Amino acid sequence: MSKKTSHPTRRIAAIDLGSNSFHMTLAEIGPHGTKTYHREKRKVRLAAGLDQQLLLDHAAIERALETIGVFGQILKEFNPDHVRAVGTYTFRAATNIEQLIQPANQLLTHPIEVLSGAEEARLIYQGVTLDQHRENHCLVVDIGGGSTEIVIGEALQAKLLHSCAMGCVSLTERFFGDGVITEQAFERAIVHADQQLETIRLRYMNLGWQHVIGSSGTIKALSNCAQAAGLSDGTLTSDVLNQFKNLLLKAGHRDAIQWPGLAEDRIPTLCGGLAVLIAVFDLLHIDTMTYSDAALREGLLHETQERLLSHDNRHASIALLAKRFGCDQEHANKVRQTALTLYDSMLKYWPASDDRYRNLLDWACQLHEIGHHINHLSCHKHAAYIVQQSDMAGFNREQQQVLAFLLLNQRKSLKMHHQPELQTFSLDKLLKVILLLRLAIRLNQFRQNQQLQSFTVSASKSDNLHLNFQPLWQSRRALFSADLDAEQAEFSPYGILLSYHFDR
Repeated sequence: MSKKTSHPTRRIAAIDLGSNSFHMTLAEIGPHGTKTYHREKRKVRLAAGLDQQLLLDHAAIERALETIGVFGQILKEFNPDHVRAVGTYTFRAATNIEQLIQPANQLLTHPIEVLSGAEEARLIYQGVTLDQHRENHCLVVDIGGGSTEIVIGEALQAKLLHSCAMGCVSLTERFFGDGVITEQAFERAIVHADQQLETIRLRYMNLGWQHVIGSSGTIKALSNCAQAAGLSDGTLTSDVLNQFKNLLLKAGHRDAIQWPGLAEDRIPTLCGGLAVLIAVFDLLHIDTMTYSDAALREGLLHETQERLLSHDNRHASIALLAKRFGCDQEHANKVRQTALTLYDSMLKYWPASDDRYRNLLDWACQLHEIGHHINHLSCHKHAAYIVQQSDMAGFNREQQQVLAFLLLNQRKSLKMHHQPELQTFSLDKLLKVILLLRLAIRLNQFRQNQQLQSFTVSASKSDNLHLNFQPLWQSRRALFSADLDAEQAEFSPYGILLSYHFDR
């Protein structure tokens, strides 16, 4: 009788650094599921600190660091086994975000991932649909501080993803910045939101949906107010939203807003959030919307649990992209096998690298030929572009940019001027991964039957690599020596020394 696999209990933390509020959830994952211990929410209004040049002002950075410092202290006490901290719209939009990220990483003692809009939308959808399972197609709308995510999916599978650069904070600052509430300001805000949504309307209407669920503070606040005022059971409709708009116009100024069920910290951004939601209802012809308390954090928790169980959806994203662009899977597997053999052999010589670098090498091998069907001579450039521009489930922005950087440098001269901004990866280690990728491609360039035992790899120092080839390589010695000499010339300026020897 076989024993059931037992998974250890692990403490995890999910941190959502949004454009309006920062959230942290502490939980424990064990054999019987996930148990939430603590939730922390702080209003930061980060997006309010963005100017027209997308520079984040000092006051917003200080507000953010104060809250992140509190989160760091809580993490220290909770002592989680795994932490995932993600930044959303303002983190990807601010041109000087490094001024926040660098000290924030030190306060948290864990790296902050910057999510793409599509990845943020996917995680929100995942969190909502785990909380409220619906049969058939479901439309999920999340209004954040700086962006609004709109997703259609079925069960846990998102089918259409979109992130609009507008949110409750940004629209309030732009159209209601002085606190005055007028019909003209509302109309301008709604028209602006309509313009942002017009590009997706036909695609979304054509796919269709049977259920509509909203998440985020704006929708939560309006749902609570609808229930408190007796307008509905919390369900939102166009009629309910227009009644709220009329109440705001009657108030005339945000300081005069006093509604049953409305939290005081929601008042400053209410007008912008309502304008976005009215536009969404009108443009997509939504009849009713219910509210879900789950969103991005719950999606993060679920994905962390899946990865701990070795169900990493990034592997599926890579396989899907390789299939879509017609990669030669047999050849890619040979390159992958060679590269990972080299990597595993070098671990005892090079400074220890975590699994992130091995994964990157694995994925780069699988995708190194995705640009071939566009143009063979520039396939590396096309491969990098495809990865940069694709929606890849499970990848944050840095991971996707680094993978594109590896693919760009798989052949020809190293293009260090295209180096992405690195938050969690080491350039020195990435260069060594690039060398192994290039060697694996060269070792399989004639698509011969792979002979993994026909060469050995070693090193005398942490910054060098020595290849020793058995006699069967003699027939290709002249050609391959020229290739290896070229690699020596490329990597020696960066302190990585490659040497080789052919046995007779």
